[in-house]
Amino acid sequence: MTLSIKKYKYSFPRPGVGSFLLVGILSFIVWANFFNIDQLVRAQGQVIVKDRTQVIQVADGGVLRDLRVSEGEIVHKGQVLALLESERAHAGADEVQNRLAALSISKIRAEAEASEVQPNWGSFQKTHSHLVKTQRELYSQTRMAVLKEISALTEHYKLALEEYKVNERLFDSGDVSRVELMRARRMSIEAEQKINAIWDKYKTDARREIAKIQEEIVSQQSKLQERQSILDHTTLESPVDGIVKSLRVSTLGGVLRQGDELMQISPTNSQVLVEAKVSPADIGLIQIGQPVILKFDAFDYSIFGSWKGELTYISPDTLLEQGPDGRSNTFYRVQVSISDVQNKGSKVEHAHIKPGMMVSLDVLCSQRSVLFYIAKPIVKAFSGALGQR
Repeated sequence: MTLSIKKYKYSFPRPGVGSFLLVGILSFIVWANFFNIDQLVRAQGQVIVKDRTQVIQVADGGVLRDLRVSEGEIVHKGQVLALLESERAHAGADEVQNRLAALSISKIRAEAEASEVQPNWGSFQKTHSHLVKTQRELYSQTRMAVLKEISALTEHYKLALEEYKVNERLFDSGDVSRVELMRARRMSIEAEQKINAIWDKYKTDARREIAKIQEEIVSQQSKLQERQSILDHTTLESPVDGIVKSLRVSTLGGVLRQGDELMQISPTNSQVLVEAKVSPADIGLIQIGQPVILKFDAFDYSIFGSWKGELTYISPDTLLEQGPDGRSNTFYRVQVSISDVQNKGSKVEHAHIKPGMMVSLDVLCSQRSVLFYIAKPIVKAFSGALGQR
């Protein structure tokens, strides 16, 4: 008996287009869920220095006598930049100093009169001998006039006192009445009081003069400080180490008014920052400490790459500026710090970064999946559609 075996061939059904489409959609959803995209806030900024550009102004006006720097020159703190004519300032300060010396000498004379002592002129005898001579003569004349008047009254007092003593003896013997004795006594007392009154007036007038002189001295000292300040400001010095820029006036003999700008100095040893303006619509996405990608317009990004920075400042409120079209624009001011440590190995060296360079900023706010951006309009549409007014 012969057995025959038949071979059966089983064939699986070929997947249709719908299956491929479903697998593709599922794969895309998985990829979109795990693939993240950086969420950025973009802005335009400018390189600045932390200490800001120093504006050299003329405090009190004057004529430019000497200009000792030129635009682009490196200067150091305390270096003399320019000199203004100082003759008038010197004359003004000398005038006040002479007035103070005259007042001080007058005060010495008045204090001597009030204390009934000889005046001690001190160093003024050498420095201002002509003023001392005038006050010495005034002291002598005033004192002689007082002494002359007192001398006459003293004679009158002596006569009145002698008359009283005579009447006192006659009263004891009964030759004059008590009324005559009291009249003589009153005349002697009045003469003595007049002498004392003259001395008191002499001293009181001296004390009043001292108070008036002291008040004038205080006023003149304040004026001297003002004149000395004007004199000091005729020498313009650099407040920082930096580079001279924007030299406004270079003509010797040119007249500068009070507050006029002579030049600007850009600090060289100050920390470099990037300052930018962020739209109020994006301010909710950024916060201090976020990393920032910086692209300098002066260096081709495709060749030199970018720099890394950190967001260090956000203005507490919006600021307002007038746009070129005349419209007002609001923005938040932000600052980004940069350092060599963060950008070690960069093709752009820190020394090549100059104040005033324009910069494009990308603030790295967070990361979102592709699926989030795909679903965002759908979720937004449904959230509005399901609400009821």
